[in-house]
Amino acid sequence: MNSLPSRTKALIGVSFREFARYALPSIIGMLIVGLQTIIDGLFVGRGVGALGLAAVNIAMPLISSMLSVSIMIISGGIVITGIAKGQGDEARAKGYTSLTFVILLVTIAALSVLVGLFLKPLCYFLGSNDEVYPFVRQYLGIIGCGFIFYCIPNFTEAFTRLNGKPNWVFVSGVICCVVNIILDYFFVLRFGWGVAGAAIATCVANTTAALVLFRFVRFGKMMGGRKEIKKMFFNGSSEMLTSVSAAVTTYIFNLVLMREIGTKGVAAFTIVCYLNFIVNMSIFGLSQAIYPLMSYSVGSRNHRRVKSLLANALLLGGGIGIGVYLLVLVFKHGIASAFSNGDLELQALTTVAATYVTLHYLVSFVNIVACSFHTAIERPLESVIIALCRSIVFVLIPMFLLTPFIGQKGIWLSMPIAEVMTLMISIPLVLVSMKRLTSKS
Repeated sequence: MNSLPSRTKALIGVSFREFARYALPSIIGMLIVGLQTIIDGLFVGRGVGALGLAAVNIAMPLISSMLSVSIMIISGGIVITGIAKGQGDEARAKGYTSLTFVILLVTIAALSVLVGLFLKPLCYFLGSNDEVYPFVRQYLGIIGCGFIFYCIPNFTEAFTRLNGKPNWVFVSGVICCVVNIILDYFFVLRFGWGVAGAAIATCVANTTAALVLFRFVRFGKMMGGRKEIKKMFFNGSSEMLTSVSAAVTTYIFNLVLMREIGTKGVAAFTIVCYLNFIVNMSIFGLSQAIYPLMSYSVGSRNHRRVKSLLANALLLGGGIGIGVYLLVLVFKHGIASAFSNGDLELQALTTVAATYVTLHYLVSFVNIVACSFHTAIERPLESVIIALCRSIVFVLIPMFLLTPFIGQKGIWLSMPIAEVMTLMISIPLVLVSMKRLTSKS
């Protein structure tokens, strides 16, 4: 019977050291994507200033929402494809890969058309004022209307990992980052294209990364019908809602900050979001690395191995979260200075925001891994519950209760408080789900 590539299969249920060696290329690849976003911010901060940074963050909730739809399709496709591989049906796995790709293209094309038709009202709905609107329109217009070029690496990376080539994901990430840096330098600084230049650079770099990996994606005659599509959307819905809820949180933060502090408050939050992006993308890379292993284990009904994978993922995720928190704690003043381009007010706001917001790195990895775990074992409802708690429900409660009493600190502390509160939901859900899996063995 056919199965996962031998290297991938051999790594199921092994030691943490061997698991980390397998997962690190995926994590580093996603970390490079996060660094690419930070580099974008550095160029925008120096080439455009606070208005450019604010514009990127105002546009980001819609971009993240669109990205969440693509993540839903890709994650759902990965789960059904991985299970097919675990069952030894390679032809069906290739057919599901083709089905996932076609659905992704059609869905993203429809979303891009909608963004183009309603671009101006969308910019103002997201929180633009007349001052920042031209910058938001430029950035969102390019990213939104050409979104397939922005999101296509998510597809190629996920299915390349599934087919046992995680090192190539790392290579494509490096290529993407280098291309983006070069284009940012010319488009933003040398040619003076501002946020439009940054958007074009990102789309071109992402497309380049995707082209590197297409050779490793195993396409076949498209298989599956309404049942498989429904299952794909159902399994991936938790990942979509995780991203959407984060986008909603960013949207609410932007509105509150614009009201309480102004454009520079949004700019400071943008800089902190770049740091958050590093942590989230790294742990997302970890989650993507365990998807094929975990879904294969579910397909082959080896639930003991699922438990081993979960334990290793939590251990590695904890190292990422705690490590980045300590780095930010030490270098927060330098980070704020690098983005502020001499704006002392923006630098001061960023330093305060980073001090409080980054506390959530100490526990957020547990909740993120818990979400991915439930998606991989085809229990998306639990994943949705965790995602909504950490990104919306438990964020809004402290934000609106604390801000009237302690001012800006109430805004910044809402994210760490939300993650701690979510632990009381995510840990019991994981324990119950694991018990159910074990009882089926």
